[in-house]
Amino acid sequence: MSTPSAAAGNVVENLENAGRLVDQHIKADQSFWELSGQLTITTHQTSNASGNTDRDYPAVQSYWPALESMPFLGEVNCTPLPPELVQAFENMQCNCAVGLMPLIARAWLTIDSTIYIWSYEDGKDLAYFDGLNEVILTAGLLKPKEGVFQEHIEYLLCLTTPVEIVVLGVSFTGSPSDPYSEMHLQPEPLFNLPSDNVNMLSVVGSPEGRIFLAGKDGCLYEVVYQAEEGWFSSKCRKVNHSVSRLSFLVPSFLTFSEDPLLQIVIDGSRHILYTRSQSGTIQVYDLGLDGHSLSRVDSMQQGSMVQRACYAARSMDQSLFKPIIHMAIIPMSDSSTLHLMAVTQAGVRFYFTTTPNGIPGRPSLLAMVHVRLPPGHSPSSTIPKLGSTVHQSFYRRGTLLLSSSMMEDRDQLWIMDPDMFPFQPTVIESVISRPLEGHTWAIAEAIQPGDLEAVASLTPLPPLVVTQHVRPPRRFILLTTQGCYVITRLRPVDQLQSLFETSKGAAGDAVQSFFALHKEVQACAMALILATSPNQQLAFWATEAFFKYGGEPHIVFPGSGGMYPLGGGGGIVTSTPMTPLAQQQYSTPVHGQTPSSLPYPYNSSVVMNTPGSYGNLQGTAGSAGALGRAVVGPEVVLSGKHDGLCRYLARLLRPLWNEQVAVFYKPPGDMQAEQVVSAYTSEELSAFMEQMYSLKCFIDSNSRLLSALSSRPGSSASPANIHQRVLSYMRPEGMVTTSPNQVQTTLLEKYKADAQVYEQNSLHNICSLVTQCCESLSLWKLVCEHELHVVAEGLSQQERQQLVATTFRALIVSSRPLISSVISALLNRYAGDVNMTESLSSRLLEVAPSLYSQDDAIASKARELVTVARTIQNREEQLQRLKESVMYYSKVISRINLPSVCELCRDLKFYSGIVELALCAAGVKDRKNLAIHFYKSGQPQQDVNGQAAYIERQRCYSIVTSTLQQLLVQEQPAKRPSSVPAQPGPPSPMVERQQPSDPHEEFDELLTMCLRSDDELFHVTLYSWMITAPVNLTDRLVQIRTPYIEPFLKHMVASQQQDILMFLNLLWRYYEKNKNYSAAAKILDQLANIQSPNLTLDQRVEYISRAVMCAKSCNLATSGSSIGEFLHELEDKMEVARIQLNIVEAVKSLQPQTSNTRAAVEMLTRELMDISKLYGDFADPFQLSECKLSIIHCAGHYDSILVESLWTEIIDKEVALAKKQSVENQMQGVYTKLIQLGQVYIHSERFFPLEHIISVLEKYSCQQHWRVDFVYSTLHKVGVSLQTLFDIYNRLFKSKLPFWQFIHQPLSIIYSLHCFYRDNPSLIPAYERSAFKAMVLDAISVYLVELHTATPSAAGDLQLKFRQLQTHIQGLYMDRDR
Repeated sequence: MSTPSAAAGNVVENLENAGRLVDQHIKADQSFWELSGQLTITTHQTSNASGNTDRDYPAVQSYWPALESMPFLGEVNCTPLPPELVQAFENMQCNCAVGLMPLIARAWLTIDSTIYIWSYEDGKDLAYFDGLNEVILTAGLLKPKEGVFQEHIEYLLCLTTPVEIVVLGVSFTGSPSDPYSEMHLQPEPLFNLPSDNVNMLSVVGSPEGRIFLAGKDGCLYEVVYQAEEGWFSSKCRKVNHSVSRLSFLVPSFLTFSEDPLLQIVIDGSRHILYTRSQSGTIQVYDLGLDGHSLSRVDSMQQGSMVQRACYAARSMDQSLFKPIIHMAIIPMSDSSTLHLMAVTQAGVRFYFTTTPNGIPGRPSLLAMVHVRLPPGHSPSSTIPKLGSTVHQSFYRRGTLLLSSSMMEDRDQLWIMDPDMFPFQPTVIESVISRPLEGHTWAIAEAIQPGDLEAVASLTPLPPLVVTQHVRPPRRFILLTTQGCYVITRLRPVDQLQSLFETSKGAAGDAVQSFFALHKEVQACAMALILATSPNQQLAFWATEAFFKYGGEPHIVFPGSGGMYPLGGGGGIVTSTPMTPLAQQQYSTPVHGQTPSSLPYPYNSSVVMNTPGSYGNLQGTAGSAGALGRAVVGPEVVLSGKHDGLCRYLARLLRPLWNEQVAVFYKPPGDMQAEQVVSAYTSEELSAFMEQMYSLKCFIDSNSRLLSALSSRPGSSASPANIHQRVLSYMRPEGMVTTSPNQVQTTLLEKYKADAQVYEQNSLHNICSLVTQCCESLSLWKLVCEHELHVVAEGLSQQERQQLVATTFRALIVSSRPLISSVISALLNRYAGDVNMTESLSSRLLEVAPSLYSQDDAIASKARELVTVARTIQNREEQLQRLKESVMYYSKVISRINLPSVCELCRDLKFYSGIVELALCAAGVKDRKNLAIHFYKSGQPQQDVNGQAAYIERQRCYSIVTSTLQQLLVQEQPAKRPSSVPAQPGPPSPMVERQQPSDPHEEFDELLTMCLRSDDELFHVTLYSWMITAPVNLTDRLVQIRTPYIEPFLKHMVASQQQDILMFLNLLWRYYEKNKNYSAAAKILDQLANIQSPNLTLDQRVEYISRAVMCAKSCNLATSGSSIGEFLHELEDKMEVARIQLNIVEAVKSLQPQTSNTRAAVEMLTRELMDISKLYGDFADPFQLSECKLSIIHCAGHYDSILVESLWTEIIDKEVALAKKQSVENQMQGVYTKLIQLGQVYIHSERFFPLEHIISVLEKYSCQQHWRVDFVYSTLHKVGVSLQTLFDIYNRLFKSKLPFWQFIHQPLSIIYSLHCFYRDNPSLIPAYERSAFKAMVLDAISVYLVELHTATPSAAGDLQLKFRQLQTHIQGLYMDRDR
């Protein structure tokens, strides 16, 4: 659904700021003092005392006289005893007992053997049981064990008589609002056990369903029962836990004296059982971690308690400390370190712990650690003392009720609780007393919804002010001789309501005093409870008080007060609740100091400043002030209205704020399946929504809360900007600083508006959060109504895991993508049902317009079209629906999940839709075309906006390229099914067969669509992908005809360093394909000369060769004369490059290979070199004669001496290489070299000195005994004519070189000529034969003369041969001449 944009990012940031305020205020409500810390308990080994000062029981009217008429109790209702009971009393013979059953809102009374049970609310629904023959001693309503009885038995009623113990089943019929409206007692007992003549005085059940009884013999008994009888155990039996299994061995006169047990209490949160005996002894039993075992731990006698109490309260009479009339558990919901409280007949309270120093663990001792005196024992107390006539007591959740006897038929009720003074470092209690008609028999508290869960809490619960908006007033039941009293203890918010009704509005001292008592923050939070109530008149009064007494934001200067509390008793403390007994941390924190200028009981809040309450103008908000640190600059203190609103919102959200929205659930019978279900039911969500919508209505109807106050331009709510403004105010021009006070007043006037703007912006964030809460809860409830476990199946596994891990805080503040996925899954559940989808879409628009906007509805419509298209067989109709969906998607392109939408198009092979959506999304994300500028500018890092736009566009383009790649790598379509029928018989009806699609055709189609785009950056991305595709697409790339391909390749060449060779290769290929040969030749020339270790010399030569070919392909008429010059330059480079190749091969052939040769080869193959460098650095130092010859030949540098010397070196080297080989091998080596070089230089006479070459070769021929015809025959094959050879040989004979004499073969060359003339006369062309014949005969004549003068031994044989040759030549050509 929605995709976060820049604006959405600001919304999330504002919500996050408001969410942090909620976090802080939730922490503030959770940061209350632990009971042991309030009582300043130091160790379990000693006891201390409280209640002996006026501060412990303050009189509110002493500080605020206007609150003297403020009520503490609501209406007191007294329901008389049913007439049937009064009449039954007249027939009583033996005994009666009474009690209360608050779990089912019943009272009970036994008269002899009959028990009566009735509703204490109205005295109706009287039920009785008279099936026993003995007097009933006591009764108890118990919770049964699970799985033992049938489901309709909700409770057990245990009755004890002197001879038996009877257990009855109790069931109810009623409505969801009143499930216990009608009670039914089972006529037949479930169990019946003998009591063994032990009177049971009390019956108590544990949360696990165990039944304990207090015996008059001082023993603790248990009724153990189970569903079926076992091999060694009966279905029901009685167990005595106070005697051991070997007690029968001890004589009866040695057993302890009887001390009846009067009371049993069970701490279900810790699984501890306590008993109180008639003598005041308290015993502790450990029920085990699971509550299913039992072992005695410790006990304390009343004398020990009195002794420790006297030591703790030394000025008090010890008669106050006995006897003990009642004990009550202190569950973990009240204290984590104190476990038990006992009350004496004088109203003194003893506090006990069962672990050393209160460290969490199983009970190991019983220690009295604190004594709290009742009211009236301070020296200046105005409250009368209770006296020692307390006979009934009740304690629960911090509230103590005592009933003392004023006279025989009248009692006095005392109520003490700390609800008026929350968050205090010491226990401060209000005291309420009122007379009661009749003698009190029993006291209990009416069970409200959620009370049992609260008591079962394993952590201390916050004060009443935190939960009073969802908790009804507490109601206490007192059963007296006159009937049942139902007394309502008013909450602070009820007291405020009473003051409004008494004052007829918000004006008046009483309401103002109430705000002063509770401080602005707490009082404003309470006022909001009433302001959001359905009572319009009351809401109006509360709203007026909220704005009238809520204060304004202001400035606190250093030294003008130091600490400014966030609000009376509700401030944000520095840490979690302290546990003074644990880890010996028992002292009062320093941040609990009380300003001396204010009365102690009402201004000792443990608070600290927070960003929500004030901002330190010298730094970040809330960095100093309230903690007593040095304040560097002024501080902005936010108003009580602001913090009261935050506090109330935090309290509304507290139950679910940090809780998971969903959990995994495994349905019974299918443990493998795991469903996602909501952590809250629709009913619970409706309750939260009702409160949140009431608060939203209050905000919407009170525009003055968010009124934009006038401020100077540039005002800002950020602490940093405020700090800058304040610094600018510190020395304003023209300020007359006559006194410090005047300076402070002037400064206050100057930046008061800034403080107001600061608060206004924060309030705007809070109100946005309220709206978001309403929408998120409404959306979640809607999802739950449509079966969350089914909707969650449409999420991915990762999204389901994320959903279960998401808290409501994250869902409301920062989980927009997850919410979008959930909404998509919800709509997808009804995919294909157009009516249901449209109805659901309308509902989403109604309940969550910011989470599901009109754009989301359009996207939903588009998605529905895609869903419908899936079901259509006709391709044309299907494409039409898909085009419509793309049209809708394009309208809301910024709010859709583009990858998933394109995936749908991909599944339906609607590739044009993918291209259209991706390019549309790219354009929307980069409306200013910052990305293309970023690309063309070389992608500078400092261009943050351009880089972000570039990344966004690439994400969109990647969807198209991934589709192209998917098509590219797909295999060929499957083989078509055979047309041969599977079975004999007539052909089957003609069925239209869909031809399998060819992925290559689809790829070509999609690529063609892409190339039609006018998005230049998309073309860049497309071309880049084609280069890196898993299948080589470079041939396709260079054939592309778009205006973007050439700029792309040029840009890549200019910007790339590593891959420049690849892009240069692509560029020249592109030019060549487009017949731009001149450009291709230039790129090829650039490639040949580029500095790169990745290019070999052969590749460079190939580039030059291709460049020459491209240059030759140019149209000279259109290219101009410059291309001709360039071609000539390329041909020269080509010739030099070939020489360089030859030098490389020559250096490689040198033996042995040294570091110099290897270095030379590396240098030569690295780059192309000029001809001078090749000669001077390589050919000459390494004596590469052939290479030097080719270099001077290429350069046109002629030096006859150098040329002849090079040829000599070449021949010498070749002869030397084959010196040790046979003559034939020697001749073959020389022959090969002459053929190779002769073909190169035959037409360059200056660089092919024949006379010198023949001279050198003939010398070697004589020395090495080569064949006589070897030299001239080889040269003739090179291409030298016979006439030329004859002339050269003739000159050599005439030259009389000393070499021939030196080797003693002066006539060897004549012998060679003899052979030449003998073997080759027929090779002379016909038109030259006559002249050649005459020349040869003349030469022979000269040779014969020379031979005639020679010594006979040297010339005799040759002379004969020449004469024969002369005769032979004279006869040549005779036939042809005739």
